[in-house]
Amino acid sequence: MNKTVRPSALQGVLRVIPSKSASHRAVMLAAMAQGQTQVAPLQLSRDIEATLACAKALGVCSGASLSPAGANGLVRAAITGGGAAVCGMRTLDCGESGSTLRFFIPLALDGRGPVTFIGHGRLMQRPLDVYEQLFAPLGVRWEKQGDRLTIEGRLTPGEYALRGDVSSQFITGLLLALPQLDGESTIRITTKLESRAYVELTRRIQAAFGVVSHWADEQTLVIPGWQKPVSPGSFAVEGDWSHAAFYLVAGAIGRGGRIALTGLDPASTQGDRAIFSLLKQMGARIHEEEDGVIDVHPSSLTGVTANVEQTPDLVPALAVAMAAAKGESRITGAARLRIKESDRLSAMKNALCAAGADVTELPDGLIIRGGAPLHAALIEGCNDHRIVMAMAAASAISDGDLTLTDSESVAKSAPAFWAEFASLGGTAL
Repeated sequence: MNKTVRPSALQGVLRVIPSKSASHRAVMLAAMAQGQTQVAPLQLSRDIEATLACAKALGVCSGASLSPAGANGLVRAAITGGGAAVCGMRTLDCGESGSTLRFFIPLALDGRGPVTFIGHGRLMQRPLDVYEQLFAPLGVRWEKQGDRLTIEGRLTPGEYALRGDVSSQFITGLLLALPQLDGESTIRITTKLESRAYVELTRRIQAAFGVVSHWADEQTLVIPGWQKPVSPGSFAVEGDWSHAAFYLVAGAIGRGGRIALTGLDPASTQGDRAIFSLLKQMGARIHEEEDGVIDVHPSSLTGVTANVEQTPDLVPALAVAMAAAKGESRITGAARLRIKESDRLSAMKNALCAAGADVTELPDGLIIRGGAPLHAALIEGCNDHRIVMAMAAASAISDGDLTLTDSESVAKSAPAFWAEFASLGGTAL
C-alpha cells in the first residue's frame, strides 16, 4: 500500500510507544515465571503478537489476557506463566520477527520433541548458523528448508563460545534458556560484542524476575543454573528510543515548532538513546527537561561521523538527519544492516537518492553530503518498517510529496505510527 506524505511542519507532544526490545524480553520472562505478571504498556505490533503466540505454542505459558492501557492501541497483558509442558511436535510462527525466532530456539531445545519455526519475509534468510554450529556438538537435529526450520534436542549446561558481531540476539536467547538448566553455564564471546546494550537490557529485565548472571571479564558471561523466573507482580515497559529517533530527527530538521516526547528513560540501557547525543553533536537544539521530557526544536545541523556498531537500528533515522546536515557525514560499522528486514544500507541510499540526496554506499556504511532540500519522489519502502518511518520523517525537508510504498509495514513495530504522525501535524494520504 502506498502513502503520499506531504511536506509538513511537525510539532506537538507525543508519548513514545513502549520499547519493542524491552517488550519482547518482559513478555518472555513473564511467560516463564510461575504465577501471573501484569506487563504494561505493550504495543501489540506484529512482532510482539508473534512472541506472545510462540510462548503459548511452545507450552511456556498458559496464556495472556489483554485489556486497554492507554491511547493508540496500547494494552496491558496479564500473562500467566509456567504453562503445562507440551510434548511432541510444536509449530511456532515467528512472523518476520528476528527476536522471536532467535530467543525461542534455545528454549525449544527442551527434550520434549521437535519444534518447527515458520518465518515470513526475509526472516529465514537472516543468519542462524551461529546456533547451528553452537548446538551441533549436542547432537541437535537441525533441518532448514525454505521458510521453515525444525530442531530437536536438549540444551545442557556448559560453555558456549559464539561470535558477538552477528547479532546480540543469539546471546539473549542463551541467557533466557541457560539459567533454567541443572548446572552453571558460561557464554564466551569470541569477537567484539556489538549491540552490547541489548545484552544488558536482557540482564536488567531478567534481574527484575530474579534471574542473575555476571561478567567474569568483558568477553565471558557466567550464568548460574537452577534459576526459575519469579513474577514481580507487574512490570512497566519503558519508552522506545529506537522509535523516538524518527520524531527527534523530524523535529531537528523540520520547519515546525517544538516536538516534545514523554515516556522515555534518559538513563535507559537501550543503546539507541545515543540518538540524543548524536543529534546534539550535530548541533540540534535538543534538551532533557526536569520532568523527563525530551524536546527538540528546528535546528541547523552539521555533518558528523558515526560508528553504529552498538546502535544499528538508528541508521535509517540518522541517515535522514545527515541528509539535512550541512557538509559530509559518514556512517560506519553498519555491515550487519544488510541482513535486516531489507538491506538497509542499500534501501536508505536508494530512498534518499531517489529524492535528490547525494549518498554513496560503502560496504559497511554510507557517505552523505547533505544540506540541500529533498524533492518529490516515489520511495521504495522495501517492506521495512524503519525505512518507511525514516522517509516519513524526511518529508520535513522535502519541497514536494514523497510517495512511500509498503506503508503498512510499520505495523511490524508501530501499528499506530501514521496516527502519531498525524497527531503532530503530518499529512499522509
